[in-house]
Amino acid sequence: MQEYYLNSEKKICLMELSEFKELEGAYPHKRNLFRSMNPVQYCKAESYGDCLFGTMKIPRALKGRVTYIVFGFYLRGEELLLIEDGSFLKTCLGRLEPTECSMHQFLVMIFEMLIEDDVIYLQQQEEKLASIEEELLKKIPEHFYEIILQYRKRFSAYHAYYEQLVNLADAMQSDFGQILTDKERSLWQLYANRVERLHDHVELLREYLVQIRELYQSLIDVQQNKVMSILTVVTTIFLPLTLIAGWYGMNFPNMPEFGWKYAYPVVIVVSICIIAGEIIYFKKKKML
Repeated sequence: MQEYYLNSEKKICLMELSEFKELEGAYPHKRNLFRSMNPVQYCKAESYGDCLFGTMKIPRALKGRVTYIVFGFYLRGEELLLIEDGSFLKTCLGRLEPTECSMHQFLVMIFEMLIEDDVIYLQQQEEKLASIEEELLKKIPEHFYEIILQYRKRFSAYHAYYEQLVNLADAMQSDFGQILTDKERSLWQLYANRVERLHDHVELLREYLVQIRELYQSLIDVQQNKVMSILTVVTTIFLPLTLIAGWYGMNFPNMPEFGWKYAYPVVIVVSICIIAGEIIYFKKKKML
């Protein structure tokens, strides 16, 4: 367990879940938080008057997969407990400069740090989708649906995450508003507004993804139509030749062409003329 002090009265403790379980002292509803962290399901906050606690589940995209960073927090008076089996919070606390603020303000600062780089990340995702769209117009890529599925899972995870953060910030202002100062309530409102903008950005990315998928399907349909058109033209071109072959394949004894020495070359010339005429016709109709 590591301890940090904002001043002589305000203390922040960073500990693992096992240490939190064995923690001694008056920590009301400690079991509720411990139960919520086995495992952490989503971002939430609960208040019981004498304490405030919650859990965080933060998505992070890694090599096409979505992984999660989870931790819990417990606020009672001037003491804030941060519970995590990892090093993410330690890195965050190392980046925060000691300042004179309330524990609620410090909690908002931590939450703000969790989303400070998300705008850049979402912009990068939008640029990647734009490059996929440009590449799609040049050439239909292989494994397209696998790529789209990865993006859809990623955006769904962030969409749910931001929605939970909005609910958490709203709860801080309403359910816990009686214990907040005006400044603290205003900070939570600013945080909620920022999360809502991120949520809207993810909504736009999801719609963009749907448009790219529809574009892909349209290109596939156009390609299939071209193939069917070519097959139809080829079939039509050789249909008269099939008729000629079937006609003379009947082998009736009184067919005069069988006894004419020029019959074979004439059939060849007629067949070539038919094919040439059909090709000229189809080109004029822009079907070839």
